[in-house]
Amino acid sequence: MLPLLLALSAPAALPAHPERLVIEPVPAPAPGRTGILGFRIRAPWMRGRIELRMPETLASSMGLHFIDHVRSDMPPLSVPNPWPVWQQDRRNGSLRYSHRTPEGVEFSALARPATDEVVLEFRVRNRTGKAISSANCQMCLVLTESPDFGERNTLEPIRAWVDGAFLNLAQTTPTPASKGRDPWILMRVRGPGEAYRGPMDYADGWWVVDQLADRPVIARVSEDGTRLVAIEWGARQPMLMSNTRIPCLHAGPGDPASIEPGAEHVWRGRILLLPNDPEELRRRLEQGWSAAPRQGRRR
Repeated sequence: MLPLLLALSAPAALPAHPERLVIEPVPAPAPGRTGILGFRIRAPWMRGRIELRMPETLASSMGLHFIDHVRSDMPPLSVPNPWPVWQQDRRNGSLRYSHRTPEGVEFSALARPATDEVVLEFRVRNRTGKAISSANCQMCLVLTESPDFGERNTLEPIRAWVDGAFLNLAQTTPTPASKGRDPWILMRVRGPGEAYRGPMDYADGWWVVDQLADRPVIARVSEDGTRLVAIEWGARQPMLMSNTRIPCLHAGPGDPASIEPGAEHVWRGRILLLPNDPEELRRRLEQGWSAAPRQGRRR
């Protein structure tokens, strides 16, 4: 029987490395309970920390394989038991885990820190013995525990490129005032997102703004205006999102995959922590990834 975990014990704390961000696992929940399967990020200049739920949900045509919280209308097919354990590579600070569900969907995550970015990789391998479709996952970058980025219920610090400008999303429409509630917005991305024909408003929840983003990247500026955090999951992502009630940032991955038996699908992304300079962010996005993970081998 294949092991469910890559490791049987939590990674030991690593000494701080002056040339890269610090990442560490979110503590596992109590046995048999669900919880956050993610990691925390700290930069030397940052107050508090930010956190990536990796994933928040994972689903396919078979059903909901994983969810990191409890919803009566979204019961998962199973809850990981034992809980996946992150392994940490002492050479480069990277974190990884792997888990196989009872139905045979194997998913794994890799996060590799560099000086000012964390490169991300999420793999889903189909070991069910039959083809699956609509494989999709949701990743949530949570800013709650950072005083630099954690102010709730405001769009003022949030940015995306719209018609060539690094737009303050408080300028989008409909406005929170017109909706009569705190902002939780979705923004379609020019190209992939223009085919969206779903609902434009969810009562007492999110709404889709009128504007289209030029590229699938969403950012938030720090409270003092000197820094920003941005997240991307590649060029094919159709939608950006921020729920300011948390607050959080989403940039995908929102491109579902069909996976044949024995095959896998990989989503790759990154989180950038940079000076608040839109042109530098643009340059970095066009430059590529400084710490791209190696391709995994078929097994």
